[in-house]
Amino acid sequence: MGAGFFTTLLTRLLFAVAALLALPAAAQGFPPGAQCHAGARADETYAAVAASPARWTCGARDWSIASQRVFIRFDLRGASAVPARFDTRIAPFAALRLTTIEASGRSVSQAWPLDRLTPTAGTWRMSAPLPGDPAGALAIVAQIDRPRFAALLTEARLSPAPPLNSAPWPLVELGVAAICGLLVGPLLFNLAFYRAMRESFLIWQAMAVLFMLAQTALTTGLIYRLFGWPPSVLAPLATLTFGAAVAAAAMFSAAFIEPGRLDPVHRLAMRLTAPWVVVFSVFYVTAPEPLRAIAPRIYFGSFIPVLVVFAWILAVALRRRSRAAWFQLAAWAPIMMVGLSRVAVNAFSTSATLDAFWAQNIAVTIEVLIATFGVADRYMAMRIERDRARSQVRELASEAESDALTGLTNRRALQQRFAALRDAGFNTMGVIDLDHFKAINDTHGHATGDAVLRAVAAALAPDDDTVAVRYGGEEFILLLRGADAAERAERRRAAIPARVAAAVEGLDRVVTASMGLVEQAPEVACNRDFAALFAHCDRLLYEAKNNGRNRTMSERLQVFAERRSRFRRKLASAQAA
Repeated sequence: MGAGFFTTLLTRLLFAVAALLALPAAAQGFPPGAQCHAGARADETYAAVAASPARWTCGARDWSIASQRVFIRFDLRGASAVPARFDTRIAPFAALRLTTIEASGRSVSQAWPLDRLTPTAGTWRMSAPLPGDPAGALAIVAQIDRPRFAALLTEARLSPAPPLNSAPWPLVELGVAAICGLLVGPLLFNLAFYRAMRESFLIWQAMAVLFMLAQTALTTGLIYRLFGWPPSVLAPLATLTFGAAVAAAAMFSAAFIEPGRLDPVHRLAMRLTAPWVVVFSVFYVTAPEPLRAIAPRIYFGSFIPVLVVFAWILAVALRRRSRAAWFQLAAWAPIMMVGLSRVAVNAFSTSATLDAFWAQNIAVTIEVLIATFGVADRYMAMRIERDRARSQVRELASEAESDALTGLTNRRALQQRFAALRDAGFNTMGVIDLDHFKAINDTHGHATGDAVLRAVAAALAPDDDTVAVRYGGEEFILLLRGADAAERAERRRAAIPARVAAAVEGLDRVVTASMGLVEQAPEVACNRDFAALFAHCDRLLYEAKNNGRNRTMSERLQVFAERRSRFRRKLASAQAA
């Protein structure tokens, strides 16, 4: 090799060094096309931080919001497309400054307050246009002061296109509309069920569905599409509605699982998770600056005991054969898996964050639908239980109001229902007593006497216009309504001998009955006085007995009506005068 070779090599090296020295200082130490980030104090500039390559991390790791200021540098060398906007997840911050660094070394900056960023319809993201001319840029630098959530950093991107807020987004709209429609249905069903079944779990489920509906409308961008609310409103609302939905769902579960399947301590533990979640949600939204960096980890970590309590309660209820718990398990399994993933990543990872809002919205929809099926199942079960209980009550009431031997209405039921029967038009009473019944018991025994009483009850034959009562011993009462009430009562009394003879064998005598009967006009003054009417019938009965038995003595009471008519005529004359 000659001297010319070394001369040429040295010349080329000098030109290479000169070329490197000619590059802007901002490009030194950054790999082409890399996205790098660095934390800084509130008073540090990008130039000062860029001068210390060791402070920068390139790649998706070691993300932190502990610093007062975070720089994110997007290197555009070798970029395939020209970016137009800075795009990231909706989350609060104190200030944002975007800087375009051109290849010539010139830089253009613009500050963006949180409320001036534009939410992107159909996603949980916001964006701002890049300053200057990104077409000839070497790099884009985002300076974010006091970020409150790491996803604001980890999900930062450069987008080549403007947001689609003004353009139609039919596929996303259809998906959002489908989810919201599926959530509105159960909300209405729960309110309808509550009208028929006043159970507290229906109100809690309706509240949970309402907050889940709000959460879905927020995280899918539907709220911004409809109302144009800024990120400063959307971000805290998303946190608070999710916390409220979980709290309402906890209260629903505590009230929904059947009685006897959980101890009071289990229900109390489930109910305590509701204020727990609300308190930490409010804390996350309002955390002061000294706690800003750890607030997300505290918030996501607070869901760990909630998930543990949910799992514990469901395990206890399932072990005790709760049908409602199976619906709860199926409903909460998807959302608990999404929740565990979010807690694990956001509370403990420094390389990434996870929101999974669409997965969460789908899991929420599944939870609401299955929980609604569970509510419907519980509603039907409770209706069946109530119908069975009412039937048992009716049976018990019927037994309490019926004579055990004859099946007729008993004395107690008649006295309780007498006023209502009189109001229904039962104005005729007949008191019937069997003639010489003691002799039947003395001669043939009480078993035969009981058979005779059953045959008499069959002869009295109650119907819609006749109430037959066993008043005691061999004494019966008939209450009748209708114009032919007296004739029907007499036919029943007269049928007793033949019915007894046909039903009871071995009797040595004909069993007859005597009756005292009173017919009343509706306007008779004593028409609601059972004791007075019974005493009147009883007096007529003894007249029938004294006149030879096997007969009816009857009266029709008109005197009280006539006196009332005369009184009314006198009153009308006095008023006219």
